[in-house]
Amino acid sequence: MLRALLAFILLAAPAAAAAQDEFAEFEAFLEEFRRDHSTPSLSAVIVRDGAIVWEGYFGTYDDEGEIPTTADTTYSIASVTKPIAATAILAESLAGDLELGTPMSTDADWDGTCEWLSTSAIPFGGGGADRHGNPIAPMDCDRPTTLAEMLDMRANGDTFVYNPIAFARIDRAISGAGGRALRAIVRDRVMEPAGMRNVALGWHDPEQGDALRFLAPPFHPVGDIMAKQALSDDDFRAAGGIIAAPRALAAFDIAYDAGLLVPPALRKRLIDDVEIGPLGDYRHGWWLEDWAGERLMWHSGWDEGRYSSLYLKVPRQRLTLVVLANTEAVWWGNSLVKAEVAESPIARRFLDQFVAPRRKD
Repeated sequence: MLRALLAFILLAAPAAAAAQDEFAEFEAFLEEFRRDHSTPSLSAVIVRDGAIVWEGYFGTYDDEGEIPTTADTTYSIASVTKPIAATAILAESLAGDLELGTPMSTDADWDGTCEWLSTSAIPFGGGGADRHGNPIAPMDCDRPTTLAEMLDMRANGDTFVYNPIAFARIDRAISGAGGRALRAIVRDRVMEPAGMRNVALGWHDPEQGDALRFLAPPFHPVGDIMAKQALSDDDFRAAGGIIAAPRALAAFDIAYDAGLLVPPALRKRLIDDVEIGPLGDYRHGWWLEDWAGERLMWHSGWDEGRYSSLYLKVPRQRLTLVVLANTEAVWWGNSLVKAEVAESPIARRFLDQFVAPRRKD
């Protein structure tokens, strides 16, 4: 027995070392990125085939720069909240407790918000063009946008326009139609079945656990000084507000791919059945993009001057990257009408190192 155990250890050790070597270059890249972008704390995980295969925790997360970033360190994930909230809403609908045909106008302030946005200088409100010259349609207040259409970012017309303010009205529309509070929907339909721990659904979450105790405070460069920033007082909405560590997002990712949250057919539809053009698409809380023959599902997060995040899935390869930071360094200024995660330096490095080589095999 002892001889067999020793043989197993001798065989397993090189395999474990080889597995770590696979990620060493990417780990070094993230640490260099963190330093180059003056980011005190950065955390990342890679999920492959339904399990975490690598984790990296870089820098420190306290005011004095003395407490190392760990797996428990949490961040505001900003708009990465959207695919989580959208998945919970879809699950609530499939359970028969919510009608996706509910009009957004059940939110009592929807019409006023739309009138203000559509006449504003905000590009996703009043319209305009992105940096590539692609037109951004103004918000269409005559269009009876439904909850299902809002999950696909269709408040501006038949073609998607990333409209976070309109998306943030989803919980009000649900409540206006007599539905449950969004916090309860997300906790029951996603957090509990996925086993997500130490997650705060906004500042007013009565069950926030240790998510705030381990929160990395946000910083922003002011000249040569990294200045600590005031925390946002925005509460939880479908558009943002979750505070979590990467392992919680990995738990969501694993449960989502396993079909524990919504039926696999919904995920398959986004991967195989939705035809997208050169600008990509937005469906069910996900940006969709084709890169080198691979369908990408992703979301970025940007809490201006405070936090940034990236959640990138390569579903056909069963591969996922999550990166969270307590500065806006991870944000790269994605277009409102074009999915372009490959423009992110971190995403591009990940795709080039882990996705492209596997396509050649």
